[in-house]
Amino acid sequence: MDLLLIELLLWGGLVFFFWALKDGLGHIETDIESLSVLDKSRSAGKRPAGAPFIRPERVFEPIGSYQDTQIHRYAVINGRTCQFDRVCPAQSKMMLAEDEYYVAPGLVYRECR
Repeated sequence: MDLLLIELLLWGGLVFFFWALKDGLGHIETDIESLSVLDKSRSAGKRPAGAPFIRPERVFEPIGSYQDTQIHRYAVINGRTCQFDRVCPAQSKMMLAEDEYYVAPGLVYRECR
């Protein structure tokens, strides 16, 4: 009889442990999502690439083409000289840094330092 009571007590403790673990992990997941700990690209100062396109004031030195649009090595955007950095299709979920500009049809220019 004592062995059965000990076994029931151990099983009850195990069930309680799993219930507490499930409840605690649910709160941790909520905290992680609210703090955006895992998604570093959503930090302050970044904006989504799906933002409206910026139109450059001037462009210099053609270097290629993308979707029938000329790519230029340099562009003047908002009075700042920027250099072509990469292509970012409109449907992608890439984030842009503060010093990056999104030019149609999906060209990313970074401010020259």
